Amino acid sequence: MTSAPRTVQVNVFVTKSLEIDEPDWCNGHDDDRAQYKADITHNGPEVAAVVDTRRGPAEFLTAWISRAPFSELAPEPLPLLAIEVGGDIINCDPDEVRSFTNLVRAHCDVLDQLAVELQRVRESEDQ
Repeated sequence: MTSAPRTVQVNVFVTKSLEIDEPDWCNGHDDDRAQYKADITHNGPEVAAVVDTRRGPAEFLTAWISRAPFSELAPEPLPLLAIEVGGDIINCDPDEVRSFTNLVRAHCDVLDQLAVELQRVRESEDQ
């Protein structure tokens, strides 16, 4: 054994306040959850479509403006629209939002066609 003192480097988590610019559309940062600068995310108010179900109102297509200005894994140099779809979040620039809404409108057209078919089926069974 050696009598020389041993040393080791240990990474420690240091907490300190960081002042950043906050956009006027951001809801604020009351929960203070960011552990690292890259975790900081600005989120605007959420908007959602709501439909009444047997279990009460259900929200879908929840969306909000979002920006993670310091993100390293998915850099967001400009704000995006976050849209919740099937339990996942998709982040869209303005053109991608337009593509998404075109897809949703096309699906609504299909639902309208199904409503016509449903009406025909119900009328045939009613006779």
